[in-house]
Amino acid sequence: MIGNRTQGLRILSHAFIVLYTLVLFGVMLFVGADVMQRIDLNQINLLLYFLGVFLAGLVSYRNSHNDMQKSDLTSFRWVHAVRLTNYQTLVLALMLFAIVFSTKDKAISRLFVGSFLLIFWLSVIPLNRYISEWIAQLVFRGDNSVRTVFLGSEKSARQLENWAARQPFFGIDILGLITYEFVGKSQLEMPILGEFMELEELMERHKIDQVVLLETRNSDWWVDSVVEVCGKLGCRILIFNPWEEYFEQELIPVNQGGHTFFSLQQEPLENPINRALKRVLDICIALPVVLFVLPWMCLFAKVMIMRESPGPMFFRQKRSGQRGRLFNIYKFRSMHHSDPSREGEQATAGDERIFKFGQLMRRTSIDEFPQFINVLRGQMSVVGPRPHLIQHDSEFSEQVNIYRTRHFVKPGITGLAQCKGFRGEVTELALIEERVRYDLEYIRSWSFWLDVWILLKTAVQVIFPPKSAY
Repeated sequence: MIGNRTQGLRILSHAFIVLYTLVLFGVMLFVGADVMQRIDLNQINLLLYFLGVFLAGLVSYRNSHNDMQKSDLTSFRWVHAVRLTNYQTLVLALMLFAIVFSTKDKAISRLFVGSFLLIFWLSVIPLNRYISEWIAQLVFRGDNSVRTVFLGSEKSARQLENWAARQPFFGIDILGLITYEFVGKSQLEMPILGEFMELEELMERHKIDQVVLLETRNSDWWVDSVVEVCGKLGCRILIFNPWEEYFEQELIPVNQGGHTFFSLQQEPLENPINRALKRVLDICIALPVVLFVLPWMCLFAKVMIMRESPGPMFFRQKRSGQRGRLFNIYKFRSMHHSDPSREGEQATAGDERIFKFGQLMRRTSIDEFPQFINVLRGQMSVVGPRPHLIQHDSEFSEQVNIYRTRHFVKPGITGLAQCKGFRGEVTELALIEERVRYDLEYIRSWSFWLDVWILLKTAVQVIFPPKSAY
């Protein structure tokens, strides 16, 4: 029920935005034509433009977005509203300019389109922030509210207090807790209505519509009793999943073959369409670099390396790729030949092994460019978790238990952690923990546009290297 209410609220909110967009576009056309007399409506294909605005509204619907009510922080809701509005404005702009350029329409000016997009962006941000609340207050009040109780222990109820505080938004009225244990001084903010043995009487007295079952107690009798009473009184049952307490992270439900399983993370790149899209992006970037940029870089790097540190131009080393498969990573050599026993040492600030041109290459990430060859060979991606030395993989996995989950995807030339400033030497445990956190966030929330954002951010860092680049 709650899932359906959430989905319905999201669809209604978006439908209102689409309707508002059509009205705003029509009003601005009227103002431009009748008031300012700068648009001739007889020369414009109005049906095509309104159809384009409508289709842009449909395309910009984002069902995968986390509900804005997940946080009590007002600032979070505004950030969500801005991000959603940015996406809606981008889709609308692409649609309108595509119509203008494809039809070679000179009757509608670029200035008008730009003004419309600006006013749309400014006005839709507060709408995206508040429209869900307004609609929820309208459709989830009165007879549409659901009187709900928790059934279980006080400890389990405390886990859901924050959740319960947000449910009135969806018309879920949490009345209190019915428990099976003796509670002396309760630490709950909600009242304790009574004991389990009085369940049927309490539900009739308080006219309960829904029971949130907090635990099964590993007892068939307990569960059967709850199901029997709820069925007799025509009451819904919502079953709470307590396992997240043990795993200390969100569990993702997976329905497969008539059974429900739980996973510890979302993996968008397990979708073959997403993998293909990412591979196309990799090839579109890596192929031109390898064909037109890398040969000139090799020539220049060869001259500079031979002048400062005679020896091979490329540096090859084994790294762990997707699913732990080993491959040879390629770099421009930036260090003097040294004792092989020091090969596993991390580079430090002022490291004597790095020659002068090598310092420049490392600071600007030029030494990483040969890895576009690894991308073309399918061993790496342009964007992904950075591959570390084999011995460092072993060390870091001992320090951070979930470290090797980075290997769910291909390693990258750049990554989200690097864009957030976590690159260079790992001097303390907190640094590798933060890298892993951002790598896992990338794996869970991958999208084509996230890759594009990381690439743009990396380009800026190549021009303006962070202090940790050495």
